[in-house]
Amino acid sequence: MSSTELVIDRRELRFALREWLQVEQLSKHEPFAAFDAETVDLMLEEAANFATEVVGPTRQETDRVGSTLEDGRVRVPQCMHEPYRQAYELGWGAITGDPEYGGQGAPSTVGLAVNEGMIGGNQALSSFFGLTEGCARLILSFGTDDLKRRYVPHMHSGRFNGTMCLSEPQAGSDVGASTTRAEPLGDGRYRISGTKVWISNGDADLVENTIHAVLARVPGAAAGTGGLSLFLVPRVHVNDDGSLGEFNDVHVGSIEHKMGLHGSPTCVLNFGEAGSCVGWLLGQENKGMSQMFQMMNEERLATAGLGLGLGSAAYQNALTYAHERKQGTHITQMRVPDAPKVSIVEHPAVRFNLMQMKSRVEAMRALLYGTTFAFDQAHVADTPQERQAHLDLVELLTPMCKGYCTETGIEVVNTGIQVLGGVGYTQDFPLEQLFRDARVTAIYEGTTDIQALDLVGRKMVMNNGALFLGLLNRFGEFIGQHAAHPRLGPLCSAWEEHCSTLSDLALGAREAVQERGMEAVALYATPFLLFASAVTASWFLLQQAAVASGQLDTLLEGHSEEEQATLLREHEEARFYDSKLKTVNFFLEVVVPQYAGALSGAQKRNYSALDIIL
Repeated sequence: MSSTELVIDRRELRFALREWLQVEQLSKHEPFAAFDAETVDLMLEEAANFATEVVGPTRQETDRVGSTLEDGRVRVPQCMHEPYRQAYELGWGAITGDPEYGGQGAPSTVGLAVNEGMIGGNQALSSFFGLTEGCARLILSFGTDDLKRRYVPHMHSGRFNGTMCLSEPQAGSDVGASTTRAEPLGDGRYRISGTKVWISNGDADLVENTIHAVLARVPGAAAGTGGLSLFLVPRVHVNDDGSLGEFNDVHVGSIEHKMGLHGSPTCVLNFGEAGSCVGWLLGQENKGMSQMFQMMNEERLATAGLGLGLGSAAYQNALTYAHERKQGTHITQMRVPDAPKVSIVEHPAVRFNLMQMKSRVEAMRALLYGTTFAFDQAHVADTPQERQAHLDLVELLTPMCKGYCTETGIEVVNTGIQVLGGVGYTQDFPLEQLFRDARVTAIYEGTTDIQALDLVGRKMVMNNGALFLGLLNRFGEFIGQHAAHPRLGPLCSAWEEHCSTLSDLALGAREAVQERGMEAVALYATPFLLFASAVTASWFLLQQAAVASGQLDTLLEGHSEEEQATLLREHEEARFYDSKLKTVNFFLEVVVPQYAGALSGAQKRNYSALDIIL
């Protein structure tokens, strides 16, 4: 395998879904009855094949050619067209979509695993799938039966794509400052006028039509987000028989010239330049922002998946290169004349970097898969109380997933460039493109700082802090169950210290507010989010470690110490489980303290950044 090709860690994906989460158990419930163990295994294998053989080869050309605006239409690189068509033909494009309207209906966790390889193969292409599914679910949740029938099947087939339109030139993250107007026409339709910016995939010749979910303000609506309503606005009207009708006065003003992600056009959209743009209300007037949060939260988890997918691809790329590249002698033979050259994977500094990458990728995967699995469990819960408990966990962990996985994904790709050295900085290898593509993930769908404020300012204080306290209680229960275990006990002991630090920081925040106000908490909100996320990811990693330890015991049982040592070296499965335990240990003892160190300023109540005149 060449270090320029896409590699997917199929064994790790199978472990996460089938051995840790045992996702096939969801098939006992009607919504996911089709996704038994055999089906999940087949999907993982075929999706990985599709990503490596069909999607991955388009990554470089997509970046080099990029999207262009010609005569008011966006043209994406030609190499994206055939993979896009095949993705929908094979069902990958609408993997979690409603089966009643042509989707596959897979659990979110299975969809995430399928998309992980697609993202590593070509993030620009995969971005069309997630946004379209999210927009389709908005229509299914809040649209009329006619709107559902008219649009959603065509979105699930890939004929139409979908967007979310929030930001405006004067209102980026401050969505409440939006001025786009929606004038009622008296027949259930609204005349839409205004400009939206930073609209991913706002137009593309991959599709026949683009369906926009647009936030706008009706006459007399209150200022701020409470006065926004949500509208479905097609680029081209759709007739009753599904054919395309008249143009709906939605114009692409321009596309952005970006650092990366060149195949995914980021558009400025002008609605109603000629006064003839029409939209249909989704849900109720003045409820648009709360409704849009459905898609926003989905996209935040999807964006976390981008960090994971790109980080995983970067790690596999760096690992392959480190085995291929021979340079220098082993450090123990530095002074030996004519000592043989070794692969750079043998050098301690390279191994440290690779372990940083490996452990962070596995932490991202654990945090994100654990969160989406809770979402899937909520859909099949037996009682309202059980369902709410799962949804509460998802609510609390969503900003962690988005903030941690995107920041960590960028860091992992950056470390991969360091492993490759000079060639990693060139276009001959994928890392430089992966870094450029990854950089935006920490910005859109709410920046990391916004996620941090959401965590400390909203999620941790919800229900008088019940969600956060509930998470800490789950941590404590796990420690109590495994503290005496010969392998897991020492790991739990290291983790317990991090849990205590997390609890102390949360309690200290109250004192900081009394001392300096909310700005004291906001000052260190982002490093707190990263630390809290790492501690939470450790919980999921320790669950994996418990599984790996049990499997390893089974493999080693009945063998002598010498035979066990041989198995750990030569038996592929024994090596895998042993590697899992070592990776968790490294993350707990080496990586998590790095995040804790970034919070020393908060512990010392250092407010210099607030006091200085800049």
